[in-house]
Amino acid sequence: MKCTINVQVHAYIISELKKEMPSMFGRENKKKELIKDLASIYEKIQREHQISPGDFPELKRMQDQLQHHDFTKFNVMKPRLLEAVDRMLAEDIARLMAMIPVEEASVNKEGGIVHGGAFDGVMNDNTVFGFGRGEGADAGAGDPDWIVAKDRFKYDQLFDTLNPVDGKITGSCKTLGANAAKQEMLKSKLPNSVLGKVWKLADVDKDGMLDADEFALAMHLINIKLDGNDLPPELPLHLMPPSKRGFQA
Repeated sequence: MKCTINVQVHAYIISELKKEMPSMFGRENKKKELIKDLASIYEKIQREHQISPGDFPELKRMQDQLQHHDFTKFNVMKPRLLEAVDRMLAEDIARLMAMIPVEEASVNKEGGIVHGGAFDGVMNDNTVFGFGRGEGADAGAGDPDWIVAKDRFKYDQLFDTLNPVDGKITGSCKTLGANAAKQEMLKSKLPNSVLGKVWKLADVDKDGMLDADEFALAMHLINIKLDGNDLPPELPLHLMPPSKRGFQA
């Protein structure tokens, strides 16, 4: 979820600005210098905390907003509070989001949506009158071959450079892990929240690792997002690696 990362990023930015401000003299000049050099502060935070550039607020807008604030009045960052917010967003909000399909199913069952007739099977959550069918995550549906296989050669080459152990690369669904796999995925400049979802969808057998098939799927999902399409809430059958189709998500 994007807001998870934004809470962290804003806290890190405010903390860095607060830390750099002088206690007494030259505050206004230092404030101007920090605002002007905000891009470098972004880069420092990216390196230190391994945050994707896509998770940072738009630079010019942030610079404009900071003009109206007194940096000396910013609160000092409290790691424990940030950890509590992380847990809430990662666990509590995730549980609430998981309940939404159940609520929707209940509405459908009670007659909230009319079924049948000429439009059955035409409209769904992501399309209107079939718009977008065959694109994004829908591409390859109904084809006999796994659509990911068309770019498999380059994905396999990349996978081999990540030093897999026993044919797999490791990572965590929550943080992706501080490893070569994470660094490779960060090159997409997608938010960490999106990359976390990619990892979760691609880890079909839910072992916290990706084999060559699952890594190829992850790269395909990243490209779907980079092309401006939404990721599916669940992995559709036609995107599942043929070697994994015995697993139940």
